Amino acid sequence: MIAMNENICYMIDGLIKSDPLSFKMIYKLYWKKLYHIAYNLLQSEHEAEDVVQDVFSSLWYRREHIHIKVGLENYLVRATKYTAFFYLKIRSKNQTIELKTPISYNDVQSKVEYEELETLISHLLDSLPSKTSRIFSLSRFEGLTYVQIAEETGLSVKSVEYHISVALKKFSKELVYVISVLFIIL
Repeated sequence: MIAMNENICYMIDGLIKSDPLSFKMIYKLYWKKLYHIAYNLLQSEHEAEDVVQDVFSSLWYRREHIHIKVGLENYLVRATKYTAFFYLKIRSKNQTIELKTPISYNDVQSKVEYEELETLISHLLDSLPSKTSRIFSLSRFEGLTYVQIAEETGLSVKSVEYHISVALKKFSKELVYVISVLFIIL
């Protein structure tokens, strides 16, 4: 057990120093567990893969400023749950979803965290410019292609791509910030 803790401390230290091998070791050690957590919440292989990618991208992006006050595994698991909740909120914004395995709120803290994240996502959607919000909703909630959105809005496909990109970047930046703040507090 002590050797494992020393290895994890070594990997975290290497990560902070931008060592790609340390990052790769962390990825190989935890990706499968994080994938299963995300899949159990989302019931989608594609979205579960995206969640894990987002969590590890965030970890690498913030590597030089990371302060893990809980164990690395706990940190990554919580980041995965927050990110999966974010995906659920976006997916369910304008539609009702039925999960194959319903989320259990036996843990009061998880419910509170989910509600806080839900509020944040709602604010993020409301903070987008109206045209960007409409285009994003047509793409993500109504399932229209960029070409269909361009035809409906009278914009070029490139303009539609731009608006989707703006929305996704805003979500990505805010989610990274929220996860950072929450884990610094812990």
